Amino acid sequence: MFGYVLVNQKALAQPAFDRYRQSYCGLCRRLGELHGLRGRMTLSYDLTFLDILLCSLYEDEVPEQSGLNRCPAHPFKPQAWRSATPTDYCADMSVALHYYSAQDKWQDDRSLVGRTLMALLEKRLPEIRRRWPMQCEAIRTELAELNRLEAENCQQPDVVSACFGRLMAALFLYKQDHWSRELETIGMTLGQFIYLLDAADDLEKDQKKHHYNPLYQYSEAPDWKEALQESLQGMMAQCTAAFEVLPCVADGDILRNILYSGVWSRWPFPAQQEESEKEDTDSSHPNQD
Repeated sequence: MFGYVLVNQKALAQPAFDRYRQSYCGLCRRLGELHGLRGRMTLSYDLTFLDILLCSLYEDEVPEQSGLNRCPAHPFKPQAWRSATPTDYCADMSVALHYYSAQDKWQDDRSLVGRTLMALLEKRLPEIRRRWPMQCEAIRTELAELNRLEAENCQQPDVVSACFGRLMAALFLYKQDHWSRELETIGMTLGQFIYLLDAADDLEKDQKKHHYNPLYQYSEAPDWKEALQESLQGMMAQCTAAFEVLPCVADGDILRNILYSGVWSRWPFPAQQEESEKEDTDSSHPNQD
């Protein structure tokens, strides 16, 4: 369920995309410095979005750092990077998410890939749990509940997706402050969206391999794609409404690009993707005038 919170590069000006890449490289750099090469293996676009969001929201409190850096992926050409204090939090959450996800796969079907990733990351967990106990406990308990529902072949998409929603809501609570309600709403709705979009993306493959998917019964209705699209649009409407309350000025163009368009990049039914890309080029989004 990683890799769905994407930027829509076609609808983003080049300077903004360059800033996005700098944040991506900045998170990768901090993952390496805090957790070694194995930490860098957990780098994802999803946590890059959270990093950009938190750095924008708290820009007055956390001075940004930037520079050039060579890394294993780019050993010859230095890459521009930028980061701030929330970047370290996102690096910790990236490792924790991948560890508990790997643990879930190992416990669920004895996945050797999951067991290997657990072994690589488990030494980092005590320190991360000490720094962020609430978030780590939420990841662990919600993934356990998700695993239980999947084992029972739960065919209530709202119930199953709510587990991942609550997990993401906890991740977005970087601080307990006056922005907590909005951040929690963004995390909750985005988590539900990701889970259901992943289910739609994997439906055909899961049917062939007889793997669990919460959309089996849902997809029996003749208009299920339209109904799912409407449901997901409702989730993102709540998500963006909460986002627009936040005073995110820095990188607002990147954040809106992702929330209004980029998240639909892996929607498996092209009509919606084309519509979303068209909407993203419109200047009618709130606070864009």
